[in-house]
Amino acid sequence: IGKSRFVVVAPHAGGDDLKTGIVAIMLADKLNAFNIVNKNYFKPINRRAKRDSEHVEDFNKLRWSKKNQCYLWKGKNPVMKEFFDDIIDYSNQARGYSEEKKAVAIYIHGIKNKKIGIDLGVGLKSLKGKNKFTYSAEDLSPNSGLITIKFSQLKKIKSILQKSLELDYNLSVSVGKKFIGWSKQSAVQFHKNEGRGDYAIQLEINRFLRKDENLNYLIDLLVDALEQTFK
Repeated sequence: IGKSRFVVVAPHAGGDDLKTGIVAIMLADKLNAFNIVNKNYFKPINRRAKRDSEHVEDFNKLRWSKKNQCYLWKGKNPVMKEFFDDIIDYSNQARGYSEEKKAVAIYIHGIKNKKIGIDLGVGLKSLKGKNKFTYSAEDLSPNSGLITIKFSQLKKIKSILQKSLELDYNLSVSVGKKFIGWSKQSAVQFHKNEGRGDYAIQLEINRFLRKDENLNYLIDLLVDALEQTFK
């Protein structure tokens, strides 16, 4: 059980985003965070999907009803609903460790890219890689979500991560370059809807940084960036 405002989640640790479960556990341990990891279910595109259909579910893809302004769980595996019920419970507890009374949910994912070290998903897309952003407007999409952290927080965490990754590995830090997280169907948006108002950020982490020999470096960097950003 956590003892901080952080809730670390690995929705694709069942075989889609390799080693994200390990990253989430290590990060949660260093942050004294609440932690929830999906170890058993994988996305429909996973190569095991045909032979093990009972364990097919994308824990990062929700269903949103614009009419009822709520998430729909019918058609989803019941275990996924239990997973998000746990996230709600942990988030509620995590608020007690925050002066703002806001939890900070950290979603751990993996990407393959030669140039991007970490891609930040907060409901925004960077324009030409600079600190200018665009977001999805609800009049364009019924599933459009909200910005999941403050602009000042985004700029701070990006700056801290970028400074180290660029110097040490010549890797960049992007915002919404690979996965934007601006649809209510994305799990990172779960924390901004149905009356919730916590912070949330998804970290798409380069495969290179998830190698065994780089895990301690990655965790130390993330802990430093998160603790400085969300004081």
